[in-house]
Amino acid sequence: MLCFRHLMKISLLLISWLLVSCASFSPQRASAVVGEWSYADRIQSCRYHFKRDGTFSGEVKVKGKLVSDFTGTWAVQGDYLLYTYIGDKLGRIPVGATDRDKLLNVREDAFWIEAADGSRRRYSRIP
Repeated sequence: MLCFRHLMKISLLLISWLLVSCASFSPQRASAVVGEWSYADRIQSCRYHFKRDGTFSGEVKVKGKLVSDFTGTWAVQGDYLLYTYIGDKLGRIPVGATDRDKLLNVREDAFWIEAADGSRRRYSRIP
């Protein structure tokens, strides 16, 4: 028979393990996202420039053809990167449109998001 003290130690270890394994992503400060970033796969490429003043600009190319050249405002709120578009030179994104991506991880050289459609992307910092 296990002694009460031994059971308490095991219980505390199990509770600690559960708390660590269930912990969510600790949001990085918005300043970690400031800078220029790019993503590319076989079909599309994206570039973003997040500025300290809360504005951003960017572009999307599909198969090498520019399909969107946009500007807007951004913020980090909890685990989410929020966008509000204020212009698109090609008219693809309406003024006032909003979007949000879940920030999965942020490092100095890269960040990972999960988009609204469930896809995951890695953006690399442009030096």
